[in-house]
Amino acid sequence: MTSKSNPFVKMPLWWLVEAAKATNAPKVVVLAELLHCAWRTKSTTFSLPNSRLQKHGAGRETKRRVLRDLERAGLIKVERPNRKSPIVTLVVL
Repeated sequence: MTSKSNPFVKMPLWWLVEAAKATNAPKVVVLAELLHCAWRTKSTTFSLPNSRLQKHGAGRETKRRVLRDLERAGLIKVERPNRKSPIVTLVVL
């Protein structure tokens, strides 16, 4: 797809975290972290530890709900190894 038909937004993560706090929307932090991890690892598959989310105000229960909802929607696939961070794969449409 060309960028004209697939627009995107570039913003500092700190701004998004503060906006999520101000609007009481911790799910937004999880969504942003998913995209940030894909960018940082240069891969659509990566682990998603609780620690990165917690320092931005999203707890593990929020992470669990968001991953479940995105998986049901077909936007991600999740592997859940025992006692380890989930491995997330973004589904590229």
